[in-house]
Amino acid sequence: MNFLTKFYSSNIGRAGGQQTINLAPRCLTPGTIVHEFLHALGFYHQQATTERDDFVTIVWDNILERYKHNFEKHNETVVGSYGEMYDYGSVMHYSKRAFTKNREDTIVPRDPNAEIGQRKGLSVIDIKKLNKMYKK
Repeated sequence: MNFLTKFYSSNIGRAGGQQTINLAPRCLTPGTIVHEFLHALGFYHQQATTERDDFVTIVWDNILERYKHNFEKHNETVVGSYGEMYDYGSVMHYSKRAFTKNREDTIVPRDPNAEIGQRKGLSVIDIKKLNKMYKK
């Protein structure tokens, strides 16, 4: 169990049987709860999408070694966009200094006006993807 797993985590998609979502009291913010529930429903992080390099730059040298796996890119058979565009505002997007080892940015948006890492709740595109994923 790593440091963050003690506070919040979930398997991506149903992992068989009972699904456990770990939420420590210090992590009981609406956005973090929504983030972890979306993992349980099958969502990956936004910056794990195939097209992410068109929208953000991952600064590998600034990421703590044990968390680099969280920044791996997946192909479209693993992380589907459901026909929606890259979503800087997704509750599933990491913040610009996620897992930094030196207080420098680990994710740099190509759009200089983009804000990433919000934990207020679902974005409009999150909702569209969720509806498409579950055919609503």
